[in-house]
Amino acid sequence: MKRMTCLFLLALVAVVTAACGGGAPESAVPQQFRQTVKALDSFDYDPPSLTVPAGANVTITLENVGALEHSWLLVPADMEPATVTEADVLNGATSGNVAAGESTRISFTAPEPGTYQFVCHIAGHAAGGMVGTFTVEPAE
Repeated sequence: MKRMTCLFLLALVAVVTAACGGGAPESAVPQQFRQTVKALDSFDYDPPSLTVPAGANVTITLENVGALEHSWLLVPADMEPATVTEADVLNGATSGNVAAGESTRISFTAPEPGTYQFVCHIAGHAAGGMVGTFTVEPAE
């Protein structure tokens, strides 16, 4: 009798778990973050800073609204912006060079929580101030 009661309780728990979803918790599904960033000939990005959750699937659409070529590269915060190259990029987060009036999409996974920077690596642009702040917050 005791064995039957245990089997019944196990079956009941299985049914309740299945009815409640029972799968992976919602937080296990990576968050999506999408943002359009404009590259300006004033050596600015609009917006100049972004905040995303750690591990998010990030898609940046870089719109070059200027007459000059621009780029967008995610790099560590402690790097000197004027010396950044494609080899310094984190998680494949680079636009490459984007011609005037063109746009491109950059997709990558957000790195660990912390503060990073995004820069334009076209000669003279980062030195002119074309640098933004990329903040990664702990995922909820």
